[in-house]
Amino acid sequence: MISVETPIDERVMLLKKLRETLLRQRDKFRNYLNLLEKEEAAIINDDMEKLEQHIQLEQSIIQEIYSIQRVINPLEDMYRVAFPEKEATIPELKISLEKLKGMVTGRNLKNRILLKERMENLRLQIKNLPHAFTAASPYATIGVPSMVDISL
Repeated sequence: MISVETPIDERVMLLKKLRETLLRQRDKFRNYLNLLEKEEAAIINDDMEKLEQHIQLEQSIIQEIYSIQRVINPLEDMYRVAFPEKEATIPELKISLEKLKGMVTGRNLKNRILLKERMENLRLQIKNLPHAFTAASPYATIGVPSMVDISL
C-alpha cells in the first residue's frame, strides 16, 4: 500500500497511472458522446440498420467505461493516501469527467425520449392502417354447416 512515506518515484508512478486511466476514460466518454449524436441522427432519419449498429457499439463502449472505472477506484484510494494534500491535475481531470458524464447522460435521455416518440408514432400508424389488407376467407360465404358426413 502506498502511503505518505512512500518514495517519490512510486508516488509519481501512481499519479501518472491514475492520470492515464482518467484520460482513457475521458476519451471513452467523448467517443460515447459522438456515438450518441450519430444515434440521434439515425433515429430522426428512421435508419434502423444504423441505429442497431450504434446500439451495439454503445454497449461495447459502456463495457469499456465500466472496466476502466474498476481500475480507477483502487487507484483513487491509493491516490488519496499518497497525496492527502491534493495534487492539482487529478481534481481538474475529475471535474472534466463529471461534465462529460452529465453531457452523456443528457444526450442519452434525449435519445431515449426521441426513440419513444418514434415508437409511439409507428404504433399509431400501424393502428390506423386500413383493414383492406386482410384477405377474406373463401369459406366465409357458404354458411354454417348443419350436417357432417362420417361415412367412408
